[in-house]
Amino acid sequence: MHLVLPPIATEILAGYIGGSAKTLAFYPLDTMTTLREVRAKQRWGVGQLHRYYAGCGLTLLGAAPYALIFHAAFWLCETVLADAGLPLAALKFWASICGAIAAAAVGVPFEVLKHRMQIGAEAYRTPMRALTKTMSESGIRGLYVGLGSTLARNVPYNALHFGLFELIVQRLRRRFAAALSPDGCNLLAGALAGALTALLTTPMDLVNTRLQTQALEGSSLSNLREGGLVVASNFSGPIDAAVRIVREEGGPPALWRGAGLRVAQFGPSACVFFFVYSFVKRVFG
Repeated sequence: MHLVLPPIATEILAGYIGGSAKTLAFYPLDTMTTLREVRAKQRWGVGQLHRYYAGCGLTLLGAAPYALIFHAAFWLCETVLADAGLPLAALKFWASICGAIAAAAVGVPFEVLKHRMQIGAEAYRTPMRALTKTMSESGIRGLYVGLGSTLARNVPYNALHFGLFELIVQRLRRRFAAALSPDGCNLLAGALAGALTALLTTPMDLVNTRLQTQALEGSSLSNLREGGLVVASNFSGPIDAAVRIVREEGGPPALWRGAGLRVAQFGPSACVFFFVYSFVKRVFG
């Protein structure tokens, strides 16, 4: 018996399963990117490979409420704009912007704790330790460090991610319908959209990571940073962070530190996401 879910439930389920699948498959690259962005020299050997999954369980836990809010807002916006006569790629573009804005409030706390766990300080080794330490030092506000930079990254990332994917997949289906199956088009479009959006949003991702980890400076992490510190101190916000990183760390190219790792992660992970996302929507839609 074929189970058919309401459209909004199908959208949320597809987003959650697709997002969880890509997170689980490529999480070590996420940790490596975080280490690269904060200029940490921490590296773990074969016997400590599990450390590259620090914060993975927490991220998967946060994926449920994030998917619920993001994809509900995505579906509602898409439904409202459906009669506006927009091209499908533009429809996905605006719907994903709505989703990214709506879900930021639930996504930022999980990302703050994830980043702090990934770097490997003893005080942040487990989710409970990370939460307790962050709350004791900064209260609820500490869980929302980098909210502005997260929005500045996630809004264009998701807009391009979904919009470019739809645009590319339409072109591929028109030009290579005989050579590529629909799933093949999805995989190739996902890889291209994921890699390009990762590259373009690297500067704000780096700024966001620095803002969310700067509280660790002066802690037991001080020996992990190239030159002695994990992060530069006391950024007042995203603009201040970007300006100082450029000025103090080698010019504009410093903002693209970790870009190669992000492209290596988000290119294939977007393939996984859109393949699973499309599959789940076909099965339950």
